[in-house]
Amino acid sequence: MLIFVQLIKRICMNTEYGDEKERFRRLSMLGQIGWWEADFSSRQYLCSEYICKLLGLESDTVSFADFKQRIHEDYRVHISRRFLALEELDVCEQVFPVSVKDEMVWVRSRMGYKERTPDGGLKVFGVLQCLEEGPDIKKEGRIMHRINNLLYRQNSISQSLFHFLKDDEVDPGIYEILNDILEYFKGGRVYIFKYTEEFRSQSCIYEVVSEGAVPIMDTMRDIPTERLPWWTSQIRSQKPIILESYRQLPEAAESECALLVKQNVTSLMALPLVANEQVWGYMGVDLLERQISWSNEDYQWFSSLANIISICIELRRVKDHVARDCSFRNDLFRYMPLGYVRMSVICDKDGKPVDYTLTDINEVFAELFGISVSDYIHRKASDIYSDVTPKLDFLTDILQSDVHEELDMCFGRTEKMCHVVMYSPQKNEVVALFLDTTDTIQAHQALDHSEKLFRSIFANIPAGVEIYDQEGCLVDVNNKDMEIFGIKDKADIIGINLFSNPNFSAAFIEQIKTKDEVDFRLDYSFETIRGYYPTDKTEVINLYTKISKVYDSKGVFTGYVMINIDNTERIDTLSRICDFENFFLLISDYAKVGYAKLNLLDRKGYAIKQWYKNMGEDENAPLTDVVGVYERMHPEDRTRMLDFFQKACTGEAKDFRGELRVLREDEKNKWNWIRTNVVVNQYQPENGQIELIGVNYDITELKETEAMLIEAKEKAEAADRLKSAFLANMSHEIRTPLNAIVGFSSLLGETENVEERKQYIAIVEENNDLLLQLISDILDLSKIEAGTFDFTKRALDVNLLCEDIVRTMRMKVKPGVELLFDSHLPECQIVSDRNRLNQVLANFVNNAVKFTSAGSIRVGYEPLDENRLRFYVADTGIGIEPEKQVQVFDRFVKLDTFVPGTGLGLSISKSIIEQLGGTIGVDSKVGEGSCFWFTLPIG
Repeated sequence: MLIFVQLIKRICMNTEYGDEKERFRRLSMLGQIGWWEADFSSRQYLCSEYICKLLGLESDTVSFADFKQRIHEDYRVHISRRFLALEELDVCEQVFPVSVKDEMVWVRSRMGYKERTPDGGLKVFGVLQCLEEGPDIKKEGRIMHRINNLLYRQNSISQSLFHFLKDDEVDPGIYEILNDILEYFKGGRVYIFKYTEEFRSQSCIYEVVSEGAVPIMDTMRDIPTERLPWWTSQIRSQKPIILESYRQLPEAAESECALLVKQNVTSLMALPLVANEQVWGYMGVDLLERQISWSNEDYQWFSSLANIISICIELRRVKDHVARDCSFRNDLFRYMPLGYVRMSVICDKDGKPVDYTLTDINEVFAELFGISVSDYIHRKASDIYSDVTPKLDFLTDILQSDVHEELDMCFGRTEKMCHVVMYSPQKNEVVALFLDTTDTIQAHQALDHSEKLFRSIFANIPAGVEIYDQEGCLVDVNNKDMEIFGIKDKADIIGINLFSNPNFSAAFIEQIKTKDEVDFRLDYSFETIRGYYPTDKTEVINLYTKISKVYDSKGVFTGYVMINIDNTERIDTLSRICDFENFFLLISDYAKVGYAKLNLLDRKGYAIKQWYKNMGEDENAPLTDVVGVYERMHPEDRTRMLDFFQKACTGEAKDFRGELRVLREDEKNKWNWIRTNVVVNQYQPENGQIELIGVNYDITELKETEAMLIEAKEKAEAADRLKSAFLANMSHEIRTPLNAIVGFSSLLGETENVEERKQYIAIVEENNDLLLQLISDILDLSKIEAGTFDFTKRALDVNLLCEDIVRTMRMKVKPGVELLFDSHLPECQIVSDRNRLNQVLANFVNNAVKFTSAGSIRVGYEPLDENRLRFYVADTGIGIEPEKQVQVFDRFVKLDTFVPGTGLGLSISKSIIEQLGGTIGVDSKVGEGSCFWFTLPIG
């Protein structure tokens, strides 16, 4: 068999053995043996010719699942499990029956070798031999079945141990063991129960059940042990419970029997789970509605698995405990506020230290030393330092001594100062702990510096300082205090008592004794203190004094400190400033000039009343409610001001000058003008200071005067431009018909042709009409400009007005164009000026006639509502472009310069309609025509 397997391997791995393959095929058929190849990626067998014939396969491949179904059901589970375990096993030989053409045939399968494919998959090669039928085959089968069972159990134990050792989690391994037990005993329930520490209750913590079985895990939780006394006694005594039938229970186990009946348990086996010689639970298997005679092999196998679970759970608990301790230690060294370094000394064969490695470093040390942990850890000192001899000698001294060493050092890279403790915890190991003392040393240095600074400040501070003991006796004074009180020698006043000062009243002295702090202003008379201490001063000074009690670190009263400031000059200066401020406020109120000074960052500062008044704000409002808010400022000006503030904050702008509009409370709906000048006086944002100084003054009257001057100037310029344009346009418009009249009048005297004379006369008449219309328009325009345009309003018949227009203008319409009076009301009477309406409608029709060469011109009207009437003249002419429609009612506007006219008709029409209380307009589309219209009030 072994030679056969080797031959398979040789043939499969070498393609040059063609003859040997044929020889092998013949031998396999003769010896009833074949080879197979299992691909664990595709989960298929590739079978030789003999196996294909033996199993009746239609092709040379069969899936793992199909082959499993061909194995006898008594062997199916553990044979397939054994085979799937080939990924971990190197040897595997099994005997089992397979179904061949409705008959059972015993075969022997053996693994030859296995290999990994380039993509990481697994392939296993082996042989399968058919066992000859004979009188011993069944006996051999039973023996092999028992051997297979034993091997299965042994493999189950080994696999369980393997998974427990391999996996980090315990639960997958436990459930795999429970599933193995469930499959081996063919159904039922397998479980693990755990007791509380004092055996007061038990709970099911693991459970697997077969199909159809009722789980108990949810219902069997926190079950009091007193409800199952016999069961608990057996397990606590470390005795197994093995029942082929629940009827084998003793009479004392009445409650246990009732529970098993309720759970449909027929046979069971339960074994205690022990750790450290203490029972912590039990593992059991229940067979439901099926009885079994438990064998010793069953008990031994089940007991082995129970022990494995107990041992592995305990090992896992210990491992987790060790891991937690290691993690705690690592975290301790990682997060403790101490630098930590562990060094391992390297010795030569004679035991002499020659080098050392940095075995462990925490982040605190790396920060103190100014290094990266990855650049130093696990490296030899000789690879880091050019000369390790001094350091190595120091470590050797520590290794040879039984005491620790302490020293102070400073790291040059970071300028950190540390106190170092070094010791040897074991042979050739040195540990160093580094305590950062930088802050402590700097604090001592700062304290020493502070003391010197205090002495310097005490001597030179521009305020008088006096120090007294608990009894009020003077201990020390500074130079400024001696200057204030006219003292030449400090010895003359040391020892005087604070409470004996003649300038202090009894009530004031009582306040000093009873309160922690007292401050007051006093007119200090030197005449009064004669005999109290010697002084060369005689006048009265204005003194500001503050007296505070002093306590030590334990809260014990130790004396008094008095601070004196001579305010005499300051009071005089403030008086002068107050006078100046009153004078300035008087001037600012008269000139309407406001002043403000503030910090832009917190918007706190000072502003005079006129500044508030100019800004339209309440003079009692805080600056924080005004600056940056400006709710009474015009939105456009507010945006400009806020934009300046933003740029001032970033240093992009230094000043702002502009005119702003504000609303004042006493002048609603009127914008007042102020001129504002703002300058950045101090720019120190790092110190929280951006100081602005702003001046504003009211220029409303100035702006109003300026506006009137501008308006007058614009009117004068417009009148001048209008006059010039009018004269230029009129000279051209009048010259054109006059030239035609003069020219053709001359030709009349020279021509003898009757037709030509008629044509010349028609041209002269046409230009006469044009000249008359021009003169009429000019006269109307002059009346409009002079405000003497007369209107005579009376009742008129609208239908009659429109009919007259149509009848009169029909003679001017071009051939192919029809002039119509559109559909209208039977009767319509309004009150208005008939001549002016006739003038407007005639103007509309004249324009329509000029620009309409085909179609129709419709004159009509329609009521808009009870009070208004709309007149219109609609044509089918060339139309007007949208951008030109807004210009047609302006003076001297002609959309076509080749068409005769002054360009005043529509402008005069607009003026007439507006003075009659109506509106005028045009609707037009290019190429479709235009509709000129106006509305009038009916009354």
